[in-house]
Amino acid sequence: MKWGVIGAMLAAAVGSAAAAGSRVTPIMKVIQLLEEMKAKGDSEKKAEAVRYSAFDQWCKDQSRQKQEEIDTATERIEQLTAKIEKATAHINKLTDRIQELDEDVGRWARDTKSASDVRAKEEADYQATSVDYGESIDAIDGALRVLKKKAVKTAQAEEALLQVHRLRMIPAASKKVLMSFIQQAQPAVEEMPDDHLSYEAPEAYGYEFQSGGVVQMLEQLKDEFAKKKYDMDAEEMKAQHAFEELAQQLADNTENAKHEIEKKTETRAQAQAEKEEMQGEKQQTESDRAEDQRYLDETKGLCAQKSEDFDARQKLRGEELEAIQKAIDIMSSDDVKGSGEKHLP
Repeated sequence: MKWGVIGAMLAAAVGSAAAAGSRVTPIMKVIQLLEEMKAKGDSEKKAEAVRYSAFDQWCKDQSRQKQEEIDTATERIEQLTAKIEKATAHINKLTDRIQELDEDVGRWARDTKSASDVRAKEEADYQATSVDYGESIDAIDGALRVLKKKAVKTAQAEEALLQVHRLRMIPAASKKVLMSFIQQAQPAVEEMPDDHLSYEAPEAYGYEFQSGGVVQMLEQLKDEFAKKKYDMDAEEMKAQHAFEELAQQLADNTENAKHEIEKKTETRAQAQAEKEEMQGEKQQTESDRAEDQRYLDETKGLCAQKSEDFDARQKLRGEELEAIQKAIDIMSSDDVKGSGEKHLP
């Protein structure tokens, strides 16, 4: 405290004491005023300390609460991040499996078409060959019946053999034998005059001899064709059965795959919805945390500034109270009292 202030207080005290005519000296009046100022300053200093203590507790409470909220939000964000990553991996796995199944379904569809095309060609070939074998066997049966019935050459026998000769299944060697037999220059017995029937023609024996070889050849061909047709029928049944098993397996695989695709597509959609929900919650939590962090930073800044201001004021008040106490001590000293009694009214 500056001495000019004390001087002013002393002048005021002198005037007050003179006007009152009191035995209270001006120095005593100054000391009284200084003590009142000290008491007031000390009271205000303590009152400010009480107020700041409440404010400081508020700062601590706010900082603690906001920090807890920030820590909770950070933990929740970490949990959501882990769950989102897990959901993403699950969705990717489902997507890969769905794509794999789609490829399987497409491949099985192509396999089914290819197998059906092959089976259709095989069946068409079988039907054509079966018809050829059937026609060949029937034609051979007809020729055998004619040849076994007639001992001599007839137009009917020639026609029957020509029909066999025209068959696609007859081997070239057999066709050559048949044509050689057909081209024999032997007149038919029924075309001869009746008197020729009264004796046996040597040519008839030759015809009969050769026809026996043809009959044997035709019977061998018939047996061969019958066996081949039987074997072919058996192979056709096996091929058809194998195709039906393959087609059924491909159909079952396709049905199961489509069912799995449907289920996994539903699961993926649900997982995607949950992921989006978690992403929304994470984004909101991050926004709330950022807002809490801004509030915490502002609060800490405010509290720090208030603390600096409080410390500065407390220091200033302390210095003022110390100066007042020094003034009181000086004014209360014997030297000052003696001088005052001597020079002051």
